[in-house]
Amino acid sequence: MKKLISISLLAVALTACEDTKKETDPIELNTAPTLSAPLSIKTKALQPFSLEVDLYDAQNDAITAMLITPPEWVSVSTRDNKATFNVDPSLFDVDSHTFIVELSDGQASNQYQLTVDVEENRDAWQPIELNDSEIIGNWHTEDQNMLISFATKDRGILFNDTILSSFLWANPDVITLSTQFVPNCIGDGCAQRELIEIDVLAKRDDAIRVEFFNVTEDKGEVVTLYKDIPSAISSGYYTNHSISSYKIVSHLNAESEDSFFETQIAISLPMYDSAGTTTDAEYVDFSAVLQGTRLTINSAKTVATIDKLQKNNEGNTFNAQFDVNLEHADVVAQFNEFLVLKLSHSLSYHDDLTANNILETPELLAAMDTQESIFAVRVIKPMAVPTLETGKRYTGRLIQGQVDTGEGLAIRYVPSSFLVSANDNATVSFDNPKTGETFNWHLSLDNNGETIKVSGNGEESTLHFFELFDGQTIVAHARNKEQRHTMLGYPLLEVIDEEEVTLADYKHFFNYLREDYNSGYSSAYWYLNDDNTGSFLSFAQNGLTNSSSLEPNTYWQFEEDNSITFAMMSNCPEATDFTTCKTSILANETGTYLSLINFKLLHKDGNNYLLDRLFWQRVYDYSESTYKENIYQNSYWLGKS
Repeated sequence: MKKLISISLLAVALTACEDTKKETDPIELNTAPTLSAPLSIKTKALQPFSLEVDLYDAQNDAITAMLITPPEWVSVSTRDNKATFNVDPSLFDVDSHTFIVELSDGQASNQYQLTVDVEENRDAWQPIELNDSEIIGNWHTEDQNMLISFATKDRGILFNDTILSSFLWANPDVITLSTQFVPNCIGDGCAQRELIEIDVLAKRDDAIRVEFFNVTEDKGEVVTLYKDIPSAISSGYYTNHSISSYKIVSHLNAESEDSFFETQIAISLPMYDSAGTTTDAEYVDFSAVLQGTRLTINSAKTVATIDKLQKNNEGNTFNAQFDVNLEHADVVAQFNEFLVLKLSHSLSYHDDLTANNILETPELLAAMDTQESIFAVRVIKPMAVPTLETGKRYTGRLIQGQVDTGEGLAIRYVPSSFLVSANDNATVSFDNPKTGETFNWHLSLDNNGETIKVSGNGEESTLHFFELFDGQTIVAHARNKEQRHTMLGYPLLEVIDEEEVTLADYKHFFNYLREDYNSGYSSAYWYLNDDNTGSFLSFAQNGLTNSSSLEPNTYWQFEEDNSITFAMMSNCPEATDFTTCKTSILANETGTYLSLINFKLLHKDGNNYLLDRLFWQRVYDYSESTYKENIYQNSYWLGKS
């Protein structure tokens, strides 16, 4: 019993000693591990690289290094207080990257930044061929500055550097794009904007790495194009991309209600002498209902009847008639910037005479089958009614259609500007070139903030306002299904004070900035000589770059309202100046297609001028056996050279 007691007393004494030691010894704190070398790697695509750095821990604890959410081509390992960073970048990884590295000893951690710069490696390029089915579809760069839609096996749409172009494409060894000036150009005679070659350097399921080389400019860039992932189609308003004084406003409605579009389609038929095919363009204005990506036509499906010389069963030629029929439209692409539609259409015989007599060659039967046309339109945004100040004049039409003055003078297209004469009133006016008399129409404006209802002189229309892709505002008339499905819009700009306009504004070499669907640009030129003669060409003359080849064909006069009037020499062969020419034209009561053309500057935007064109013409109406006078008044953008 005594031995047990002494052992217990010894245990108590030892415990007391241990407690005393804990109270007096300092506590050693743990610190996070560190590294000293900068974490920076510079390499090339397809060129692996390793970086080894030393790791430090004051307590000599084991250290681990970890990358926060790294891609597969970047990794790190640790051994003997060293970290090894390994990179194996592909062509898709050309860029400057940063990654977070975390060092830990199990108790504390530090974070560092790893920078990996991956450069192009042209020596390792090995172009890859894709088949057509792999190419067809929609592609975009990550920033969406470049958007490409390979819509069909040979046509597509390119949006690059804010420019929208259609293109023809082929895929022999490299993908070749022949872009066109007009986004919706029809036929084979479209003016080429650029020739582009696309070399595919790498591919994966969701993207391709390509060299986008502009042969025309001898300039290339390497970009990654991502395959567009289809998403739900949304409603939106769209318009033609071309420079024009009027805009066709289309609407894609994703809510199972009417969508409406207007465009041109390409109609191809074999030539009667079997020497090839001929391609014509026909306007199409239709309404449809969206179901998925399919637009089911619910308006009239026969949109035109065309006449073409064909062979009959006896081998003779005759005038065959074909109906152009819409089948359906498909939404091919919907980007933030634009919309691509593919319109399917076919031909049928218009009458029994054609059906019973035509020689049905294999080429003709193929042409009668479904044909496809694609077109692209740019996004525009609906907006509230902008401020219209009393006493100021603006561009844009308040009246649609034809107006008869009651004096044998028909206004076929009404004036393209108006004066806000009061908060609820506007005035539209024009001058009769024959008499100098001014006609005024006073119209009421009912502005509810979102739209303006215009009424007066038996006319009534509702105006909508849109912001274009270039920031410009247009005013558009609500659609009238009896006349057309789409809206028609015009620039809404403040008209320049006529007192600020001088003859110098007109004494330039001008050309129309009006794009034509069929042949690239429809151009008209004028040039004013100091002797009041001039050159005025109202037809396409491609390649004309200066006035040296322009022979005088008109007289001109600068008017009191600071506009300019042309009198064509062909209408007055005996005249010697503008006054005698105009007098001769107006005195000729039996001449047909006599005309006077007046241009008035409405707005200037750099070298682009918006002018109002008033075209007076006398024609003979054979149906009524009488002469009639018409006024055509439109606005045009002209480019100053």
